[in-house]
Amino acid sequence: DDSRRTRTSFNSWVSRETSPIMDAIYRRAADLQLVDEALMRHRTSEEVPDLASKRPLTEQLQLVHYGPGQEYTAHHDFGFAHVDQAQQGARFSTLLLYLNEGMDGGETSFPRYVNGETFHKLKVKPEVGKAILFYSQLPDGNMDDFSHHAAEPIREGEKWLMNLWFWDPVYS
Repeated sequence: DDSRRTRTSFNSWVSRETSPIMDAIYRRAADLQLVDEALMRHRTSEEVPDLASKRPLTEQLQLVHYGPGQEYTAHHDFGFAHVDQAQQGARFSTLLLYLNEGMDGGETSFPRYVNGETFHKLKVKPEVGKAILFYSQLPDGNMDDFSHHAAEPIREGEKWLMNLWFWDPVYS
């Protein structure tokens, strides 16, 4: 399995229905993305009637734990549907929620980060309560290669975070 060479963390899935706290996290994420929270859960035919799919536009929250030496090498969060598939669904954005701090290493890095001042990768240090949001798609619907990111290796301590992936509502 190739993922064992690229991702060495442990993870579990947490549904929105688990507790009121999880539901509140989804609602806050909807506010951040400026979307109706109903899009992040199964809906009735009366809710958001213009959208054909009644499936949530988010995956379940992924709880992730990294211990010493663990990492997730540089990757994209998007994939590509089979060319014959009528709907070309794709992850639209990623929200990372940091749950602890104090580890040595463990930054989220963007190795293809480029701006007017530097070509060095951007690194985000985990801190309790900090979140980062980044997009996997460009406004024209193409995938954004600059969303390439990694979880840098933990040198000492541990790192806990949650991921929430949003899917493109047009193609889901």
